[in-house]
Amino acid sequence: MSKKEFPPPPHYPLINTQMMTARELRETLDDLWDWVHDAEMVHEDVAPPDNLIQDVRHQMATIIEERVERHSDETSRGTE
Repeated sequence: MSKKEFPPPPHYPLINTQMMTARELRETLDDLWDWVHDAEMVHEDVAPPDNLIQDVRHQMATIIEERVERHSDETSRGTE
């Protein structure tokens, strides 16, 4: 009986957030989130290594940081 392999994460690790449009960032984040969710829900015999899941989560955080940075440039709402 052969072990079924879990598919690799989409787009990972070839993501350059600074070269992506806002739409690409959003769609990539959604794709990665779906992958992480599925990876964490699948049986441990098929699941990818925990360190890969953590790497993908780190990439998601990088995407979120880029999205926040871009939105912070849109309006200036200081406490001054």
